[in-house]
Amino acid sequence: MTHKTDQVLVACKDDAIATRLAQVLNGEYTVTFATSWIDSMESIIRHQHQILIVDPILLPESAAECVEEICHASPDTRILILETRASPEINQVKLFQYGVHGFCNGNIAPELLLKAVNAVCSGELWLQRSLITQVIDELARIRTPGSGRKVKCLTPRELQVAQMVHKGGNNKMIARELDISERTVKAHLSAIFRKLNIENRLHLALFLNDAG
Repeated sequence: MTHKTDQVLVACKDDAIATRLAQVLNGEYTVTFATSWIDSMESIIRHQHQILIVDPILLPESAAECVEEICHASPDTRILILETRASPEINQVKLFQYGVHGFCNGNIAPELLLKAVNAVCSGELWLQRSLITQVIDELARIRTPGSGRKVKCLTPRELQVAQMVHKGGNNKMIARELDISERTVKAHLSAIFRKLNIENRLHLALFLNDAG
């Protein structure tokens, strides 16, 4: 399966690491680079990359705030945090709550890197086995009592979009399936997030699990 039309932005100051990532991914993805946070955000806003692989050393503020900024600027961009020796310590569970989709080490083996990017691009999460239980427990706490009743506030179309997101659909896939524009899909998602008082697609999936 080829992903050549999918764009991956590698945001990293370490040229050796960035080059190694590109060598692994270039066969299946279109890879571009950024070496500063400003350049990264400009590229994300302009190109709406499918995947952002970012070294947290580039983040000028708290990692959680930067993740929120990315999710707001490009809701479909999936975020993979690249941890290197120089990276600051981060709270992985907290960042999952804010919308990060995975973490990998800067020395990750090529076959695992490709597997991680493929998984995240497909809507899955990529994390260490030891963190799975902790992440699930922490994320479960954000569930809202009465979720089933709150879902009723959605219009039929909003509920349809929410269910497609829950199944892993991205904006492009949903737009094609419903014969609407991606801009309309984004508008529906904004309304859904506002009505359900949630922040991102991961929270929506958990909310619908609870409502079901």
